[in-house]
Amino acid sequence: MPVSEDAMVEGFLQIVSEARLSVKQFCKTLVGQIEETDSTLMDNLNLLLQPHKLSLNSRYSKAVLYHLEAVINQSLYQDFENSVFQKNGSPKNLDPNQDRQAQFSSFVALRNLSWSEVLRKGTKYYSEEFSKFCDQKMSSIITAMNWTRPWPEQLLQAFFVAAKCIWLLHLLAFSFNPPLGILRVEENRSFDSHFMEDMFMDRQRSLGPSRVKIMVMPGFYVQDRVLRCKVLCRHKSVP
Repeated sequence: MPVSEDAMVEGFLQIVSEARLSVKQFCKTLVGQIEETDSTLMDNLNLLLQPHKLSLNSRYSKAVLYHLEAVINQSLYQDFENSVFQKNGSPKNLDPNQDRQAQFSSFVALRNLSWSEVLRKGTKYYSEEFSKFCDQKMSSIITAMNWTRPWPEQLLQAFFVAAKCIWLLHLLAFSFNPPLGILRVEENRSFDSHFMEDMFMDRQRSLGPSRVKIMVMPGFYVQDRVLRCKVLCRHKSVP
């Protein structure tokens, strides 16, 4: 039964919410594991946060989590623009209509994939492409953090949920004609409330003009509407 475009848009917006929450949860689990395990990992994470003048024992724990989310999201969403989610990747189906249908079929097949199913049979059993995606993204996070020990199951599960949401988001984005685009902003760009949402909004009202310090999570162009990206800003005080 064909799915209406409105239903697809609603589904996409729903998965954006799920993806954002699941990355947030993964970051919380990650920080929890680091605090429980060893000081080397703590130092590695502090090195990642150093350019932003933050550390894990910072009093601004919200800001620390937001910056960690930014680092993780940057890794997870890298190459989202490509139809197979790989740098310079080429489409599986050269016919655009067939490709869209294949992306949507994969989306439907993986939508309800659970962690217990993955534990029993592994991701590769359900989708070789998704399995490769998980391996690549996990390895880039491990490299960024210089993580040397195996991940505990709680962390693996939180990673799986986040990776699955972002993979589903990509499959659904490329089921549209034209595909839905990702919205990213770079550091130092002037804040524009049409395309960006400041995560410390209360501060912004009381301060002057602001520029992007870091993008925490990307936004999307969903046909004729904009789903804003979330950013942290640096503000100039009003004289």
